[in-house]
Amino acid sequence: MRMNGFKFPASETRGNAGGFLAANLLIGGVMVLLLLSGCQDGKGSGGGAVEEVVKVLHPPLVEAVRGEQPQEDLYQYDAESGIYYQAVPGFVWQGPLTEVDNRFANPAAYRYAGFAMQVETNENRPGPEQICSNSASIALYPPVAAVTRNGVVFDPIVGLGNRTVSAGEGGCGNEFFQLRALDDDGDGEWDRLQYNFPPGENSETLLTQAVPGEWQLRSGVQVLANFRLSSISPVQGKPFQLPMPVPRVNRDPESGLVESVDVRWWRYNPATADYEPVVDSDGIPRSVVELRYGTATPELHEAVRAYGLVERAVFPRYPWRLFDSGTLEAGEPQVTAVHISYEAAGIAYRFVWQAS
Repeated sequence: MRMNGFKFPASETRGNAGGFLAANLLIGGVMVLLLLSGCQDGKGSGGGAVEEVVKVLHPPLVEAVRGEQPQEDLYQYDAESGIYYQAVPGFVWQGPLTEVDNRFANPAAYRYAGFAMQVETNENRPGPEQICSNSASIALYPPVAAVTRNGVVFDPIVGLGNRTVSAGEGGCGNEFFQLRALDDDGDGEWDRLQYNFPPGENSETLLTQAVPGEWQLRSGVQVLANFRLSSISPVQGKPFQLPMPVPRVNRDPESGLVESVDVRWWRYNPATADYEPVVDSDGIPRSVVELRYGTATPELHEAVRAYGLVERAVFPRYPWRLFDSGTLEAGEPQVTAVHISYEAAGIAYRFVWQAS
């Protein structure tokens, strides 16, 4: 499936697992992508070993690398055509980047940011050129009214979609929708499309909750896929009883250069009303630590993937500094966010420490 007029950003892989990236670019895999912002109308309502490092463009909401069979309610496949649609629901938590500068923050410092849905497909109709030129529509419709943190309402009539998108290299988007065309094998032809509803970088545009029921992906009036979302909630305990990562950004105190990220994992115990260290991977097959850096949009992204719960992410010694950690020379990159993510039982969890 060739994308006439679309170009793919170059990527660079490092490390001693050169085949790992290609091996994981399967149906269940997730690539990094470019976040673009714009305007969308709605209804106003008042410790494993490091496998690789990938230097590419902007990350998506979900950076969970999965090796298990997709959940049936969130996966639609037509054997005759070979076309699939896979949905990945995800929750996001955020904290201030200054809290993890050469120290570990209290896990209670996290703030719940919101919910989003990512959909991946190898269907080529409508294609990126039609979607990004607004000549074809694509939107995700919740089963009942769902509201964003800034008060915009979406429902079975008004979906999160591609109205008034801003185009960019390899994709397009707005604050409630984002498309990325992915070229897995580097042959210049796109292999799959990835939609994010919403992109998830701005907490104000994330949905406040995961509305259970049947979500529909539509192109105009045509239903492309149905996904049934069970009743899920991020709040179980304080905030929930799955592993919670807290990073420490290690940097040289004199130069200010970022060298690595250490991660401690915690779980809230409602019996003791306190956080306790996680001593095993707890069934989490892989986790990802990402640094985002840059002086302009789009920011760049560096990711380290590990088996189980990552304990340390070592990054090449680029001239990176933490946001507001000293005087920056012209064009010198600065770290603006640390993202840690994993997937459990078909749900993606993303923890973000970012500059205010």
